[in-house]
Amino acid sequence: MDSPKKLTENCPPGSPLDQISPERANQQKQWDLPTSPTATEKGSKSSKHSRDSSVNEKIAQFNSLAYQGKQLERKANDAALKRAMVGREEAESEMRRYRDEARILRRQVEEGKERERKVGERLESVMVFYQYARHSDQRLTLIC
Repeated sequence: MDSPKKLTENCPPGSPLDQISPERANQQKQWDLPTSPTATEKGSKSSKHSRDSSVNEKIAQFNSLAYQGKQLERKANDAALKRAMVGREEAESEMRRYRDEARILRRQVEEGKERERKVGERLESVMVFYQYARHSDQRLTLIC
């Protein structure tokens, strides 16, 4: 097998294929190995807890926004319903007023027709009486 020195001679230094020694490859970095198992667990639990807490806070914020949005929508719908109810009440009131006015006008028309009928009957009786009086006057004039 070739020595590490021979492997590096074929590649220029600093190239991406630069070889490292087996000692360097087997060397362990200090942060790779935990100093104690409980410290690592505490650190990961702490970071996991803070991450979960942050996620839960965001969820709570979104839920709060959704609730507020629903409340605003509910208020808008309630206001629209109230406007519709008030509009309906006004329309019903106006309809009653128009019906009352129509009833009054119908009564006035009926009263007018009744007066016209009575005047017509009276006129007819006066005309008959006039014809009779005229006819009798002509007779008197002929007789005298």
